[in-house]
Amino acid sequence: MNARDLSKRIVTFHRIYSDAIPPMRADRSALGSIPAAAHQYCEALCTASAFGWYIFPPTDIRLKWNGAEAFIEVDREWQVLRATYLPGFVEYWDEHCPEDLQGRAPPYISPLFVPGVVQIWSGLLVSTAEDWSVLVRPPANIAHTRAFSCFEGVVETDRFQPCPLFINIRLHATDTVIEIPQMKPLMQLQPIHRSCYGEALTNYGEVEGLAPDESGVGGLDEAAWNGFRRTVRSTEPVRDAHETGQYAVSVRKRARVIAE
Repeated sequence: MNARDLSKRIVTFHRIYSDAIPPMRADRSALGSIPAAAHQYCEALCTASAFGWYIFPPTDIRLKWNGAEAFIEVDREWQVLRATYLPGFVEYWDEHCPEDLQGRAPPYISPLFVPGVVQIWSGLLVSTAEDWSVLVRPPANIAHTRAFSCFEGVVETDRFQPCPLFINIRLHATDTVIEIPQMKPLMQLQPIHRSCYGEALTNYGEVEGLAPDESGVGGLDEAAWNGFRRTVRSTEPVRDAHETGQYAVSVRKRARVIAE
């Protein structure tokens, strides 16, 4: 694929570690964890689950945390966690990288300056089109372990690209093995346009009350009440004109029209 083709893409992944699992489109069912009824009727939940790509660890990872130091299992032996490199990757990097970058291969796991916080690299680099950034977060609507939690971050990968695709995690469980398997998504990458965050968030309004005040300000007008009627369901089925799944049908119809 030539540079022109790549420039048309919103997101471009560079898999520079050959054993890394390629990005996987996120799943509407959140890998089967969403109840069947919710999958059928709750379009909001399904859309959020399917937004972006699952990103996997580059290898199986086993850690321990004693409250002060983190340890990693390497070749079936436990050692204090330091910057750790994927097998054969340093040699591969030095063979193909520019001379000034030799000896600077990214580690796949390393401790950060905060005790118990660890950075894990996926083996991928990521770039985005102009004015697009990426949100790196835990997989949406998938149950997570209590052994660790993931930080979320927004990276401007149009200006800083190709950027190593990593996530920072905080270890919680102490004196037990913390398993991070390669075959389970560790993070979800979601593209967001720069106009959706930052200064754009100052452009919002507030309307007080259900009815206008004495000066005629605030409240809900007729159009707002009609919109509310279309949005909610009545607790009394006989009075409810809102069909089950109406929102899902509307959203899917619009998606088909846009696709055509």
